Amino acid sequence: MKQNPPDFDWRRINLSAEYQLVVRQEGGKRYEWRTSRNWYSPSISLPPGKYSWQVRPIGAGNEVGGSDWRQFTVPEDAIPFVVPGNEDLLRELRDKPRPRSLLGGRDESKLRSLVLSERKNVVEVLKNQIQKKMARPALGAPPKKVERKVGKEADWANSLFAIRNYVTGEAWQLRAAALLWQLTRDPILLAEALRTGDALAALDPNGPTGYKSQDQASRDIAIALASAYDWLGDAVPVESQKLWLKSIAVRGQAIYDDLLGGQRRFDVSHYDSHGWTNLAYLADLSALMVGSLPESESWFNDSFRFYIHTVSPWGGEEGGWANSSAYAIWSLDLGIIPRWDSIRAATGVNIYNKPWSQGFLKYFVYFEPPSSPIQLFGDGAEIPPDFSLIKGFASRQDNPLAAWYVLNIDKNEDLIRHLAAPIPLPVEGVSPEPPETNAIAFRDIGWVAMHSAIVDPLRTSIYFRSSPYAAFNHSHADNNSFVLVSRGESLLIDSGYYDWYGSPHDKQWYWRTKAHNAITFDGGKGQAEKTGPEKMTAKGRLTEFHTNGKVDFTEGDATPAYEGALQQARRRLWYLRDENVLIIHDSLRSTTPRQFEWNIHALNPFEIKEAGSIGVKQKAARACINMLQPRAIEFTQNNKFDAPPKKPPSRNDQGGNATPDQWHGRFQTKERKAAVEFLVVVDIDCKNTPIKMENFESNRQIKVGNESIHVAK
Repeated sequence: MKQNPPDFDWRRINLSAEYQLVVRQEGGKRYEWRTSRNWYSPSISLPPGKYSWQVRPIGAGNEVGGSDWRQFTVPEDAIPFVVPGNEDLLRELRDKPRPRSLLGGRDESKLRSLVLSERKNVVEVLKNQIQKKMARPALGAPPKKVERKVGKEADWANSLFAIRNYVTGEAWQLRAAALLWQLTRDPILLAEALRTGDALAALDPNGPTGYKSQDQASRDIAIALASAYDWLGDAVPVESQKLWLKSIAVRGQAIYDDLLGGQRRFDVSHYDSHGWTNLAYLADLSALMVGSLPESESWFNDSFRFYIHTVSPWGGEEGGWANSSAYAIWSLDLGIIPRWDSIRAATGVNIYNKPWSQGFLKYFVYFEPPSSPIQLFGDGAEIPPDFSLIKGFASRQDNPLAAWYVLNIDKNEDLIRHLAAPIPLPVEGVSPEPPETNAIAFRDIGWVAMHSAIVDPLRTSIYFRSSPYAAFNHSHADNNSFVLVSRGESLLIDSGYYDWYGSPHDKQWYWRTKAHNAITFDGGKGQAEKTGPEKMTAKGRLTEFHTNGKVDFTEGDATPAYEGALQQARRRLWYLRDENVLIIHDSLRSTTPRQFEWNIHALNPFEIKEAGSIGVKQKAARACINMLQPRAIEFTQNNKFDAPPKKPPSRNDQGGNATPDQWHGRFQTKERKAAVEFLVVVDIDCKNTPIKMENFESNRQIKVGNESIHVAK
């Protein structure tokens, strides 16, 4: 356990059950807590030592009996992260003056003075942007939502984006004007905030911007009004206060009813990308509205600790995010940075100090290192990362790795987030230190990163995924796949485009195994694409990872992902750092003879040199790919998608082609076989690195440059 006290979770028996959690320290104290939820976060630290714990249903469901005793250890160096009890937090919130969502304590004038002097340039730029938007027409009627119908999916997706976009600009203007008024007391900004807030609050919460129609638009309205209400305080006229609070109440209650009302669906199934972001909004809303909305205390009691208890369902305590790194980054913009800053200021609970959060920073460092051109493993992987968001997250941590990361990112954070951020930023004044190693495994999510030198902008980066999160939500059927980046260019890629979730292209190509650098058979058949959380069975597993500084090695087992079609699907990767060479070994077996396929994708056509040997280029980056085993192999390529992508709604305002051609290569066995081994050497930079291999069946040794690798059966 990295966190003290640890978080406890268990399976819910039924909605009416209560539970007794018993924790025993070996040779020490016994703790007992009672709860109506199927999780618990103690409000006290535990002494270091060995422990066991058990949970027992009380009342309805007690016939199930107690769980098995489970063991855990609280080490001496566990990171303290204690969240006070709800009653203590609510007592403070009821008495807390506004603005409660800005770090500055009760001395507003000191806060204003600091921001206006130390962030003067940001204030001026933001003021100019607000003034430009003042000339826009008054808010008209929202776009109508188009119902989803076969053949009309693009119209449906565009309508959802149009509704969200209709709200986004107005919500930004409201928050910007209100925050800047709090800092400057400019009456023009107050008038603009009131005008914009009244317009948003007047929107029908049961119409196109309502939660059931477009949850992202509805939550943005609620949080913009709540933040502005907090920042403006008594400067909001009584009639506007009534209008704003009514809108916040209805929209906040809609989030509560969806996640925590009725059957409390989120106690049972956490795997909902929008849902977890919405829970963060509700936790923040409730803290801001205590004392102003009676229902906010119920929201707070049920959502606040729950959200902080499990900040993300997409990984374990080590801090990984399995649900695509693109969604990890986009979540920073929505449910993390602005929510955590506000929650910290209002309640004193600093989620950036949670061990998971510190691991999340390391996740970004290794899987989105500075200057990386892509995101990884799932929806949005082809889109360049928004480093301004990552920089904002890193700047709120006070450790040397965060300082190194921030120092090496040349992007600036969003103006509103930066003005509302702690002053000084926690990272300021911390001496930077680069990452300790060039390779890492996040075992909970089954991701591996191997870099030639992570501090080098022109590094080689190899990423590998074999994950228990299967092809669920924003993840793809890509277990045991890899991606190669070289010299700042995407060289071997995850192919396809995120036009919209569930599009024809999404279902027929983007999600599928054949769209990735992974194994298929018999004409592109691959891993199962089950997408329900209860069906997260088509998974992979990271079985091994180690590095000695010169050679990185990892192995993944994706056999379950093929759901019986294959009896073995194992992939091993060796990265030889001194030679800058990647070796890939696949061991495949089936009860039915099959034509096995080794897929590979790039932005440009592959150069076919000879049988089993191809090359690929992307600007200054090059790689030569040699198929050593099997010998009886053929290579084909094309630049076609089974279902072509459309221009994504989010990129409709961009000129040119948002979905340029990609090339899809395939090595395939000439004969159908029940078992096959692929052995591939990827010579990065095409250096003609010497490769020596004798009879592979009798001597499974391969020498590449000065390194010898034994390929075990």
